[in-house]
This record gives sequence, C-alpha cells and structure tokens, in this order.
Amino acid sequence: MLKGIYTPLSGAIAQERVLEVVSNNLANINTTGFKGERVTFTLLEPEPNKHYKTPLPPANYKVPFEKMSGARPNEMSYVGVDSIERDLQQGPVVKTDNPTDLMIEGKGYLSVMTPEGVRYSRDGALTLNAEGVLTNKAGAPVLGEKGNIFLKGHSFKVNGRGEIYQGDQLVDRIMLYDFKDNKALEKVGGNMYFYGGPEEGRTLAENTNIRQGQLEGSNVNAIKNITALIMAHRSYEAYQKAVSNYDSMMDKSSNSIGEVRA
Repeated sequence: MLKGIYTPLSGAIAQERVLEVVSNNLANINTTGFKGERVTFTLLEPEPNKHYKTPLPPANYKVPFEKMSGARPNEMSYVGVDSIERDLQQGPVVKTDNPTDLMIEGKGYLSVMTPEGVRYSRDGALTLNAEGVLTNKAGAPVLGEKGNIFLKGHSFKVNGRGEIYQGDQLVDRIMLYDFKDNKALEKVGGNMYFYGGPEEGRTLAENTNIRQGQLEGSNVNAIKNITALIMAHRSYEAYQKAVSNYDSMMDKSSNSIGEVRA
C-alpha cells in the first residue's frame, strides 16, 4: 500500500515539469527567435524479477513467463522526465524594414560577447551603440570575422552571406555558428545560449541565409501549447486526487482496521 502512493506522485512531479515548460513557451510567444520546447517521458522500471525465486517460471508451468508480466504483485513502475526537447523549426517571418534587424533563415546562431564570455542567439533584433558597434538589445557586441563590428551610421547593407557593406566597402562578415549537438546549448537568459560542448562540435553554419530588415518570430504554436497546458493541469489534478485517496486509505488501515472495541 505504501509503495502505491509513489506511482501517482511520480506522475504529478512529471506533469509539474510539463506545466513549467509549456508556461515558458506561452510566455515567449512574441519573443524574437524563440524556440519552443516539449517534455518527453521515460518509464522508470523497478528491479526486474525481484520477488520471484529461480527458476522463473517453475518448469511445469505452461504459460510463457512474458505473459505473467502484469501479475507481479510487489513491483511498481514510475514515470520520469526523459528530456526537454527544443523545437528547431524555422519561426515565421516578421518584416520590420529596420536595417539593424537581421533574420537567420536556416541553421545557425549569432555569436555575441557578454561579460561572462561568448554566447549564442537566434535573436536578430540588433542595434548600434554610441560607439557604432553592432550589438544585441542587451548591449552585447555581435561578433564578426574581425571581432566587434564597427559601423558608421545606419546606412549599410547585409547580404545573404552575412557580409556587411557601407557603400562599396566590405566592413566585416557576421559569424554564424552551428552545433552538432544542439542539446549542448544551455539557456542562460536574455534569449541566449551557452555552449559547453567540445570545440569540434561547433562549426560555421552552412546553407544559411541572412535577411536584412526582417526578424524570425517565435515558433511556438499557441493553440497546441494551450491544449497541452490544459491537459497537463487536468492530469496533475487526477494524480493529486489519487495521492489523496491513497493517503486516506492508509489512514484508515492504520487507525480503523483492527481497532479493539470494548
């Protein structure tokens, strides 16, 4: 009886994580370049055959043992969170006609220099600071082949390869990186990621196009995420009720069953 309470409890904990992820998706539905996430689950199985003697089954038992899997009385299976998967699909095009807005079409991330080191982002809503350095909205410089990108005013052109021209002069080229394992990109806030994998796992992005005067919108599907939020909430309530019922049953077994009455 005591072990039984942990099955719905594990489900409730897993649904709490779903609620966190889906709520974050919905909160960033208007965030430039945001990539939605979803939770995947895994079955946490107990130690197999723990309560049976050898041989399994007895030699004279004619039913295949695999058909007895549902008849193990003392084993419980629990659910756990397997991973948080990021949806890498391209977000919608948002036209702004602002020359400092750059949309990444295809794979790739901008590299920006923060006080904590290099970070990566799909957010192309850029600006020029007082020194003429191309930065993100947080003021972190966007990195080019020469380092920080210095521009003289807002009159410049960026081609699909990320090359920046002022007049006929090539100023710099924006560095775009891709990663063999996107799971190695860790969210650090500010719509940026930290890459903690091996250096050989980071490469220059290929088959990527940059569009000036446009932005990539969030790829979060509002309807799907609202539906997922409702389902997770109802599932959590069901698990919570199951835990409460188990608690009530244990209370009765402890205090009522076997009670000696005069």
